[in-house]
Amino acid sequence: AEKLVLWLLSLMSFKAISKLLKISYGKAKKILMEAKTIPDFLRSAINDAEKLHLGIDEHSFKHQEMVLIITDVKAKKVLEVLKDDRLATLEAFLSEIPAHKVKEVCIDMKEAFRKAASRLFPEANVAVGHFHMIADANKRMDEARRIEQDVRHKGKVRIPKKIFLIARENLSDRGRQKVDELLKTYPNLESFYWAKERLRDVYKARDKNEAAKLLDLIIMNLKASDDAELYRWGNTLKRWRQPILNYFDNRTTNAYTEGCNTKVKMLKRISFGLRNVEVYTKKIMLGFLPPECFHTI
Repeated sequence: AEKLVLWLLSLMSFKAISKLLKISYGKAKKILMEAKTIPDFLRSAINDAEKLHLGIDEHSFKHQEMVLIITDVKAKKVLEVLKDDRLATLEAFLSEIPAHKVKEVCIDMKEAFRKAASRLFPEANVAVGHFHMIADANKRMDEARRIEQDVRHKGKVRIPKKIFLIARENLSDRGRQKVDELLKTYPNLESFYWAKERLRDVYKARDKNEAAKLLDLIIMNLKASDDAELYRWGNTLKRWRQPILNYFDNRTTNAYTEGCNTKVKMLKRISFGLRNVEVYTKKIMLGFLPPECFHTI
């Protein structure tokens, strides 16, 4: 009966289970929290693997409260969902992993993640996936657009957002013409758009050497700018130059981890929100267990 409750919890909310099985929320929660083997099933992937390619990413538990999800991006397995995004919590988990097994660590552009990975896994390749780089470039592009619209023009003009975030090669001829017209009207956006598109070109490079030349050109141009924000962007890229280029060693991405975050959102929706972070992490981990595990929990 308890195995049935756990299996249903991986698929639906506490309220739905209470109605279906005629048990209280407290009883269902107790069964979940006493299932001590749930993390063991996920972490068994660490013991079984000869090589690990870790992915680290964060997502929102509730409003501004963040939690971390750790995956093996090559094996496509979730290893753990941590109860917060504190560096100490992350290091405590990572320190349990044999360092010789970790070959790569794929992260977003958070300095704390990079320092932790480099310190705990000195032989591993720490890389920034292209998803995070392009997402950061798009964020900076949109911030420049909003400043142009709301600060420089005091909200009297409406500058479209989406057209600047679409890759130029994916735009129609009319779309490219419209972008060129907007950049001519608002020249302060031109350098941001140029850098964003050139960063896309970096990830189309044939090899690491070609990517390095393209990236260095972007950094040089950004640091030569009179715009303080462009200059800061150039410094950020310079600081993250090696992890960005490390992507080209194996072209490993954090796509699987990002996909897990999509599933997490679905699990949060069917759960109608969870207020207790301990219950939240346990229920989310339950959602990533393979079906055969429910026979042995």
